[in-house]
Amino acid sequence: MCLLAILLLSLLLGGKTWAAPEPVPAELLARSKQVMERPSPAARRTLDQFARRNRNDTNGALAHLVLGYSAYEEKKYAQAREHFQAARGPENPLRDYAEYYLALSEFAEKDHAAAAKLLEGFAGRYPSSLLAPGALRKQAESLLALDRAAEARSALLSSPVSIPQPESEWLLAEADRKDGQLAKAAERYQRIYYQFPLAPQADAAEKRLKEVRAQLATAFPVPSMAMREDRAERLFEAKQWRAAQTEYQALAASSGSEGERGAVRVGVCQYQSGATWPALTTLLRMKVSDPDADAERLYTLGAAYRRLKRPENMEEQIQALGEKYPQSDSYEDALFLAGNFYRMAKDTPRSMQYYRLLYERFPKGRYAATTHWYVTWQAYRERRLAEAKTLFEEQIRNYPASPQVPAALYWLGRLAEQEAPAAAAAYYQQLVGVFPNFYYGLQGRERLAALPAGTGAAVLPAQWTLPEIPRPANGSLLQGIPSGAEADVLSRAKLLESVWLLDWAIGELSAAVRNGASPFRMGQELARLERERGRHHVAMRYGKRYISGYFAMSIQDLPREAWEALFPLPWWEQVKRNAEVTGLDPYLVAGLIRQESEFDPQARSRSNARGLMQLLPSTARYMAKRIPDRRARAYRLASLYRPEINLIYGTYYLRQVLDQFNGSPEHALAGYNAGPHRVEQWTSDANFEDPAEFVESIPITETREYVQAVLRNAALYRKLYQTDGERAGSHAARGPLAFSPR
Repeated sequence: MCLLAILLLSLLLGGKTWAAPEPVPAELLARSKQVMERPSPAARRTLDQFARRNRNDTNGALAHLVLGYSAYEEKKYAQAREHFQAARGPENPLRDYAEYYLALSEFAEKDHAAAAKLLEGFAGRYPSSLLAPGALRKQAESLLALDRAAEARSALLSSPVSIPQPESEWLLAEADRKDGQLAKAAERYQRIYYQFPLAPQADAAEKRLKEVRAQLATAFPVPSMAMREDRAERLFEAKQWRAAQTEYQALAASSGSEGERGAVRVGVCQYQSGATWPALTTLLRMKVSDPDADAERLYTLGAAYRRLKRPENMEEQIQALGEKYPQSDSYEDALFLAGNFYRMAKDTPRSMQYYRLLYERFPKGRYAATTHWYVTWQAYRERRLAEAKTLFEEQIRNYPASPQVPAALYWLGRLAEQEAPAAAAAYYQQLVGVFPNFYYGLQGRERLAALPAGTGAAVLPAQWTLPEIPRPANGSLLQGIPSGAEADVLSRAKLLESVWLLDWAIGELSAAVRNGASPFRMGQELARLERERGRHHVAMRYGKRYISGYFAMSIQDLPREAWEALFPLPWWEQVKRNAEVTGLDPYLVAGLIRQESEFDPQARSRSNARGLMQLLPSTARYMAKRIPDRRARAYRLASLYRPEINLIYGTYYLRQVLDQFNGSPEHALAGYNAGPHRVEQWTSDANFEDPAEFVESIPITETREYVQAVLRNAALYRKLYQTDGERAGSHAARGPLAFSPR
């Protein structure tokens, strides 16, 4: 890596340079990369020779650091100690890593005295090191192993850095126990057990509490009701239903509102864990005076009857909720539950009744925008167009930040096309301007292009008004000069990268974000590092996490590297080749892969779909018998994780589904996600004027959003990668599809 590259990076990130270490030789990068990626005795020997040739300088120290970490990862601790010791010199700008891992090597060999001595004062020597909390933890563990409890407690309480809870509380509790302060230790163990029930230390704390209880007898501190409720609530929020039920059963024996809440939650946990009839038995037989607990009881009864497909009983509970607790969250949830029940049962009038009641009773509630949209869309589907227009306008006016706003704008434009083309153009222009890369932004661009020339120049009729819509938040895209702390982090990350210690570099950048550095700037570096080692799916996740609102941005709003992290094209030649064989648009295939697996070849879903194109084993086995490509004829489950084979199965299957639905990408994508049989059900008794109406009418939210996302992804892939020659005469998303597998 040359000095010019580091200087260019500093200019790109901020316009001024920071204090960067001297660049390492290309030989050191190459040797380090070989040791970290493909370690072998020969590779280590070559890097060790480099280290010895460059002893007492930075490059030699860095080489020893790489060798030490490689040995440490393979649990060759004696060898690791030797290299870390050689890397500790003052010439090493990463000597905090050398000291820390030297101490870890001593700890692994159970030389706790050496580890404790090495780590003493670590935070003072390296106050900005991200390793300081870990060093404090290992120092305390070493001192406790040596039965030097008072020193461990002193180190924990006096350090300028802190260890996250409950680790710190555990170490202090252990120090108190070893020091004979059992009552104090018990209180600390209780805090872990009740406040952090899901932490790894909780089970160990429970064992310690049993030991200490036996020793303290009547002097053992009794946990408070608040602590017991806290543990139960945390387990409940984490959906640990059986564990939570056990805690609530104990609370139910209490008097007053605490006992009532505990008893109700026992029934709720039974319902949530699938024990519907026991839940009904538990909840029906009790009388509850606490309003919140009773509202939760009535809601759960309604949900249980819904699960049992007993709508009359469900409605009885919802009616009781509305009469007794009309402003409660439980009533709001119950109305949504009933609306969804009747929607899936295809009882449209009943579902719309509940949805309308919900957004009228709770106009600022959690479901208001969604249920208003369901009512709005149903009015459009039934061609009550005047009412639909009013409702589309209400959707934008009352819920301007809702995800349905782009759809409302688009369908207002569609309504306006015949009556007022100028209004239609205005709606589409606003849609494209505010939501350029959303699904409906793309649809609006197509409709705008189809309008007669000059349409947008006319004055809008009075009955067609253009709403004010806030642009989606784009997150914090800081430009300009990095702060001093950011510059230091970037410098350390570049140095770590230069010897291929990428995990450590990523750790530095991630810690910087947690400590307040620019997420956008650090996120770009994180994504770049992951792309460097071929982990495009991880790079994409960093982009998604740290570049919010990118679908509302123009291509010019982000650096090219950011777009390529968000929309990568690994295995592109294979994608194009398989798309050409099967007559598919390669950008559509790329858009599908991005949505299915984020280009992670090892992806496996909860439904057991696998690989890049997320194929079920049964689907791949079926396709293997029908495709002509010899490489894929011999089906093996493991082959679904091989991109070259997964792409063959996936493109042939997508081709088959496209043929089944007469080449409609919208219908094919819905079938790919939810199954072709469902698409046939949705279209058998419904008429749709165009594909967009079909997409918006898909009753499964996941599938509807999936279809929109894949088409949106495909459009962005074309924008980013399609060449002029391809635009002139290649694959169109709806072009004639010549190949059909048999």
